[in-house]
Amino acid sequence: MNLQLSSSPLVSVVIPVYNGEMHISVCMDSILCQSFSSFEAIFVDDGSVDKSGEICDACALKDKRIKVIHKKNGGVSAARNTGLQEARGEYITYADSDDLVGRTIYTELIDAMEQNGTDSACCSYEAFTGAGTEQGMAGSRTGVQKASGSSRSRGQICRGTEAFKVFLRENNYAPVVWNKVFKREVLKSAEGLFLFEKNTTLGEDEKWLAEVFCGRETSVCFIAKPLYYWRRRDSSATHTEKDGITKNNLDSIRVQEELLETVKVLQDAELEELLKWRLYLAVMDVVRKCYKRRDTENFRYYYQKLKQIGKVRTFGESGTEKIRRLVWSVLFRLRVL
Repeated sequence: MNLQLSSSPLVSVVIPVYNGEMHISVCMDSILCQSFSSFEAIFVDDGSVDKSGEICDACALKDKRIKVIHKKNGGVSAARNTGLQEARGEYITYADSDDLVGRTIYTELIDAMEQNGTDSACCSYEAFTGAGTEQGMAGSRTGVQKASGSSRSRGQICRGTEAFKVFLRENNYAPVVWNKVFKREVLKSAEGLFLFEKNTTLGEDEKWLAEVFCGRETSVCFIAKPLYYWRRRDSSATHTEKDGITKNNLDSIRVQEELLETVKVLQDAELEELLKWRLYLAVMDVVRKCYKRRDTENFRYYYQKLKQIGKVRTFGESGTEKIRRLVWSVLFRLRVL
């Protein structure tokens, strides 16, 4: 399928940018090389203090499909909200400025939506390190890691809460926004557009997806094919290993607790178990950090929270992960501080 500018519906790709001068050009090239040509790429410069904004402006002069918005720094959620509110497309999607998109991602996802009559589509992804690319451009990827598994067949359709549970349960689809395309009309309620929660550094995608899917009839078609390439960097917000408790940690715990409370009205036991498991992992991470730092006060507080969560049903845990979790649990009980 080769959708042309004159006949195809417009896709708005929203890309928040903050101090991304090292990777923004490669990300931008991967978007501009799309087989789907009828799109606008909205780069939201979120108060960058490096050359990110200048790079975006220079590229916008060369390609009319690029739109650049400069704003005061407010975080990724605020940047995404700005882009969503400015978007003109019938379809909405997101990308992160240090990632890469496959050459056919929007063609294949929108084709799947049109063929199956769904409100959205979701592909799997691959994580990578290094400066390489995938979609036929110069270079090659290094350190590729495929997202772990699902037997979900290509073209399978889910709706509403069931779709959200797939995102939570199956790592290769994930509760993130960058491997999904949405019809604009399903991203709003009677109160207006669904916006991302500001000042949240981890879990904002999950809360937004819960609004879009949970308790609604929003449908999604799954594409069991990696069409998005997520750059896993040691310095990234979600993967910097810090000894102390971070805002990411606190946001992750808060988001899971709030979602657990919110979904009670749905009376969906499996959804509650999934969120309880994710809360357990978020608290477990903090307890582990406190243990390693000999942070007695916080260790006791979060260890009690871990005990309050109680027995959890595990989802997608490998044998190695299970052993590691059990070892940490034994150490916690010993309380060797």
